[in-house]
Amino acid sequence: ANRCMSCGMCFECDNCVVFCPQEAVKRTPKDKATTGRYVYTDYARCVGCHICADVCPTGYIDMAMGE
Repeated sequence: ANRCMSCGMCFECDNCVVFCPQEAVKRTPKDKATTGRYVYTDYARCVGCHICADVCPTGYIDMAMGE
């Protein structure tokens, strides 16, 4: 009963979209979204500030090297 059912999955809170100063985090178009994946990062705009990861309540956004 101690499992977190939303940990590691996006639940469309939009914190990352709202707080990204570079507007690098975007909502995934509804026809391409899947359960737990509702946002994507435009890496051409991302400066690696980590704000998106800091405001994500589930830990879905992981600032790591590579894809």
